[in-house]
Amino acid sequence: MRSGEATREKIKRAALELFVDKGVDGGGMRDIAKASAITEGAIYRHFSSKDELVWTLFRDNFTNFAATLSVLQAGEVSTAAKIEAMVQGFCQLFDRDETLFRFLLLVQHGQLSKITDDMANPIDVVQNVIQTGIDAGEVGHADATEATAWVFGIVLQTATFQIYGRLPGPLSPRADALAGACLDALGL
Repeated sequence: MRSGEATREKIKRAALELFVDKGVDGGGMRDIAKASAITEGAIYRHFSSKDELVWTLFRDNFTNFAATLSVLQAGEVSTAAKIEAMVQGFCQLFDRDETLFRFLLLVQHGQLSKITDDMANPIDVVQNVIQTGIDAGEVGHADATEATAWVFGIVLQTATFQIYGRLPGPLSPRADALAGACLDALGL
């Protein structure tokens, strides 16, 4: 990794941790500079504003996660197996980088409206799998958008309980139960 790329990644990681710890409004570029041990001027060479930094962190990680889910579901044949693989992917992301997962949850309401139709996103990946399952007669519910909301609700609310200490330990050991709840909700 080149020095500029390494610096950019260091800034992004420090910002993620700061935003999760203090909220996006709780810290500015000066705080990010201090947390990353990089001058504030150096940060501005990579990001023109805190808003750009937040958007970049959200967009890159949101679209990367969509790509991961696409790969996971593509390796499966049935709708049920695709849902199970994607739920496993959600749980693995949470366990691998809870800070990133928390950040995506924290800022989604202010950032989702910026996602354009040409950008990959996890919601569309899951909804397309469900719609394909409906079209094939595998999914027992006729509204893919509503069914997608159920799947996200099951997984994300459980992750939220983990984040706030209501459920102990990693999320991955719960993946089979979460996938089962999703399959039940979908009539699979």
